[in-house]
Amino acid sequence: MSQWIKHESICPNQSKDDAALAQSVITNPPEGVLRPGGLRLTRQIVDACAFARGMKVIDLGCGTGITVEYLVNTLGLCAAGVDISEERLQQGRARNAGLRLIQAAGEALPFADSSVDGILAECSLSVMQDLPQVLAEIARVLLPGGKLAVTDMYVRLDSVLQTSCTNKGQTVGIRNYSELMKLFKGQGFKILHWEDQTAFLKEFVAMYIMEHGSAEALWQCMLNRQQDKQLSRQSLKSDLGYFALIAEKCADR
Repeated sequence: MSQWIKHESICPNQSKDDAALAQSVITNPPEGVLRPGGLRLTRQIVDACAFARGMKVIDLGCGTGITVEYLVNTLGLCAAGVDISEERLQQGRARNAGLRLIQAAGEALPFADSSVDGILAECSLSVMQDLPQVLAEIARVLLPGGKLAVTDMYVRLDSVLQTSCTNKGQTVGIRNYSELMKLFKGQGFKILHWEDQTAFLKEFVAMYIMEHGSAEALWQCMLNRQQDKQLSRQSLKSDLGYFALIAEKCADR
């Protein structure tokens, strides 16, 4: 087997697909899947990518590895997770020592060139410090024709004030559709599918209010994430959306 993770060449054995487990996980997301859509949306974007069993897939921004566990045990993929937080990775290893969880930044992925079939980035790209560099790294490690599946927040109206900002030459934050398209296409990706999934965001906020009594802390977290203090909380509530995107690395890259 070719080496796809530097210094690690053995892909762990995959367990059998278990439909009952899949249904249980999707309808009752385990603690730790803290993003709109949870594993229901994960299943949708993985199905859209048409990954075959055993394909090599990275979960970028994996947190404690709940999604990695799901990709391996339920979908039969050879999955690894990458996250900047060693603390969260340790929590995942404590839960399941067999998970392949790697501490690294999205701007410097520890994978060989053209070695990965797919990458998932669920609610993580908007917090990356240098998205153009992250997309360049994703393009580097994907095989030609490899798929990138993204779910994240975006500003639904292009006329709204840009929510990304520049910090030492790096762009960070929540972007609108036009800016996102420019970034993806600029790194050699062909957009295969874009779909608004704001219904999942609304559901997520409603569940948060039911759990905590108020969404105030959640909106503050959103404001901190997009890093543009000119954007009001009211504008954030009305203009913020959620999307799912499937892109393909162009064969000539």
